[in-house]
Amino acid sequence: MPSERCLSVQEMLTGQRLCQSSSHNDAVLAALNQQRSDGILCDITLIAEEQKFHAHKAVLAACSDYFRAMFSLCMVESEADEVNLHGVTSLGLKQALDFAYTGQILLEPGVIQDVLAAGSHLQLLELLSLCSHYLIQVRLLCLIISHFCWVSFCFKS
Repeated sequence: MPSERCLSVQEMLTGQRLCQSSSHNDAVLAALNQQRSDGILCDITLIAEEQKFHAHKAVLAACSDYFRAMFSLCMVESEADEVNLHGVTSLGLKQALDFAYTGQILLEPGVIQDVLAAGSHLQLLELLSLCSHYLIQVRLLCLIISHFCWVSFCFKS
């Protein structure tokens, strides 16, 4: 929904006004994610642990210097339809791709190591930042619980 504001003097004199949609970016990314889910209009297949994942080179390159270099430099992968990724688990790659297309990730103890390894290998800096923040919060929670247990048991005599 566009926000209302008064026109500046320059806008009134020139008749020009920059208008921006608040939902366009999210809608485009959601459509690309749906294409990825449907396996249509994708131009690359990534393989990890023999599991295949369809994707768009442009989306990957926009999120990652690793993919930007892979697809834009004179590397053999830039012309390939499929790329095997070694050092990344299929779980980590799935989570990383979901993040690249949605900006969201569900982090939990059972997946954090795979996600962190994939984010690091693929140079997904935003994902690494979220993983770091998550790990700090988990560590803080562990310290709070540890302190609570210590206080509860030590002073219960």
